[in-house]
Amino acid sequence: MSVIISLTNQKGGVGKTSSALNLGAALNISGMKVLVIDNDPQGNLTAALGYTPAEQSRTLANLLLAAIDYPEDLELHLGRTIIHTSSGLDLLPANRRLADAAARLQVMQLSQYNAVGEMDRACEKVMAALLEPLKSQYDYIIIDCGLKHELLTVNALATSDYCIIPVQSHFLASEGIPDILELVKSVQTKFNPSLKIAGILLTMYQSRPQLCQSVKASVFEVYGEDFHVFQRPIEYSIKVAECPAAGQSIFEYAPKNAAAESYRSLAEEVLALG
Repeated sequence: MSVIISLTNQKGGVGKTSSALNLGAALNISGMKVLVIDNDPQGNLTAALGYTPAEQSRTLANLLLAAIDYPEDLELHLGRTIIHTSSGLDLLPANRRLADAAARLQVMQLSQYNAVGEMDRACEKVMAALLEPLKSQYDYIIIDCGLKHELLTVNALATSDYCIIPVQSHFLASEGIPDILELVKSVQTKFNPSLKIAGILLTMYQSRPQLCQSVKASVFEVYGEDFHVFQRPIEYSIKVAECPAAGQSIFEYAPKNAAAESYRSLAEEVLALG
């Protein structure tokens, strides 16, 4: 069965999409079969793998709506929606239509509407239903969560075994951690008691600037006793920013780059989770 991992933080620009892509690629290089899911209407992960979000006719939005309206046909839609990318990763793409699916989930929540009269089909558990047929097909499923549409993030967390919290190594960037910890605790209490925090991942790290070192020390001091902090921060590199334009992971674009080594280290720690 798959290990499902969500990458989430309610602050933008912390490296969620880059980390989802490159963690998935590192796991794939390690011999794992990996599905990455773009759970953001902006479609950044879809674009980072070389696809134009607006051109995708079948996306995660279609699957969420299928899981709500005609779950008996879901597996047929899954087969048509998953993209087998040249990088070796499989992708569930997204575009702006995902915002429409999020609105539908919100209507379900407000009206307490339940599509089939079972808790498993509650609005917070729709993604869990659509991923169920995929669990036997992949070793890892990595979900890249967006900033808005909290119900989409709740859906991701409600079906995940672990979540990773990327945090930019910059002054005040770590202030977003309490918000996401509160959201995770809420999901654990209401929908997914087995959800665990795999760790806090420092990104865009520069070993020389004193500021980055101070942020690293601060995160370890404040959260290190209660939560795992991944041993090796993700090194800042312009190559990581250039990868999406090429539709490649760091391992294809610049395999000897320091950031590639950082993501290899991250993958090793994730593999050790079991």
